[in-house]
Amino acid sequence: MRYLLLLLLASPLAAQQRKPVDYVLATAATSLLAADWSQTHVIGRDPCYCEGNLLLGPHPSSGRINTYFSIAVAMNLAAFALPERPRRIWYGAVLLTEAAFVLTNLRHAR
Repeated sequence: MRYLLLLLLASPLAAQQRKPVDYVLATAATSLLAADWSQTHVIGRDPCYCEGNLLLGPHPSSGRINTYFSIAVAMNLAAFALPERPRRIWYGAVLLTEAAFVLTNLRHAR
């Protein structure tokens, strides 16, 4: 049964040919998520700064941060199974949003 499920899930993925740009977009988006994850841990521990993400709250716990970003990274990696156009739109949106968040966090850290 396990192998049948694996075969059913792997077949649609194998049918889609990925180009190098897809791997670059996925890697860049995931890297920015990891950078934001790290910055959010610093913000969560520092009483002088407040987190701007309404889902996390102003001073989130490490557990809440880890849960939120684990789900975000899993969704980001799952987007690799999308067809080409939606996948690239997804990664483009994640790149733009996360770049804005990371830069905002850097600006407030100074």
